[in-house]
Amino acid sequence: MEGNHALGGVVLDGKYWPCCSNNCTGGCRTTIAISSDAASSLARKEHRLQELEARHKDEVHKLRQVKEELRGVEQEMRGVEEKLREVTAQYLEEPSVKKKLRFLQAYEPGPLGAHFRGDMSFLGRDQERVYAHRFIMEGKSTVFRKMFQNDMQEKESGTVRVDDASSHVIRSMVNFCYTTEIQFSEEASAEEVLKVAHKYDIKDLKDVCDEELCKVICEDNVCRKLVLAHIFDANKLGAASKEYLENNFSKVYPQVVERLSRNSPLDEE
Repeated sequence: MEGNHALGGVVLDGKYWPCCSNNCTGGCRTTIAISSDAASSLARKEHRLQELEARHKDEVHKLRQVKEELRGVEQEMRGVEEKLREVTAQYLEEPSVKKKLRFLQAYEPGPLGAHFRGDMSFLGRDQERVYAHRFIMEGKSTVFRKMFQNDMQEKESGTVRVDDASSHVIRSMVNFCYTTEIQFSEEASAEEVLKVAHKYDIKDLKDVCDEELCKVICEDNVCRKLVLAHIFDANKLGAASKEYLENNFSKVYPQVVERLSRNSPLDEE
């Protein structure tokens, strides 16, 4: 076999392996010599490839395990949230808490006022005091935070004078800062509450007022609401008012001319 390899074949480790075709006519003249080192290299590469494939399968398996664990964590979080809601509901049912909340939500002073005294108060234009706690108001308003943390008159006296708002409006503001709830009324309208929310930079309250003012827009109030939106940065109200104006311009145009002719854009309707 080590003689003439005229018909071609493969030499592997000194052995000759003839052409795979028994009917070879001699057209296959190539003899491929593969050393033992080359064969070992091929074997190592094949083994490496198998290792990589096994590692890939292992990584895919681990990824699936992580996904399963994440689903478990999400389920646990939903359970925690549900438990938190239950605990919060139970807490709000406590008699002492309900008394404080009733006082905060009350629009008229009453006997419950004696049960709730904060460390500061607001004095509205009607000279009626509304009590609150500094740390609550500081947490909701950057203006109050600066007011009570710097050497200002309000820090020393514990009284904030609000000459441009009634006690009804102030109480609504304080109530929201404690409970994130608000009851708009004739005495505490969304427009009046928006003004104090803007003045004291209570963003969440501004957003609630903004949405409330968008509910009723008509030809009689669209101009006023456009001005309110501009002065107090009520973006949703501004967009809704502009849309109404564009869709009903021919009907609203006389009102626009009348409002522009007035000295004050926020004169009473």
